[in-house]
Amino acid sequence: MFETYGGKYVSLHVRESNVAALALYKDTLGFKVIGTEPKYYADGEDAYSMRMDLDYLRDEALDEDSDDEDLTTGQDEGGEVGSAGKKEKEKKRRVRVGRQLGVGELVERNASS
Repeated sequence: MFETYGGKYVSLHVRESNVAALALYKDTLGFKVIGTEPKYYADGEDAYSMRMDLDYLRDEALDEDSDDEDLTTGQDEGGEVGSAGKKEKEKKRRVRVGRQLGVGELVERNASS
């Protein structure tokens, strides 16, 4: 959200009864509960309003930019362009995926045995 849209935060709502989602968002992803929305869902259940600030990403991006400026030596880093930069074309190889490999049959055989 920060990289694509320049978002400052991400917010969401979670049912109060959804313990798994609360653990994921709070403990794993770092969201904070900022309030409760009474009767948010059609069945009347309340929802936690959650938010994660993205300021730390902006700070990291600014730090990376300043690090990049420190490393700049003024020399050209790029590769050759035009006909000088052309490589021999690699021969493409066709590969089989999905049902062509018989994966479905293996699953069906395992399920039936």
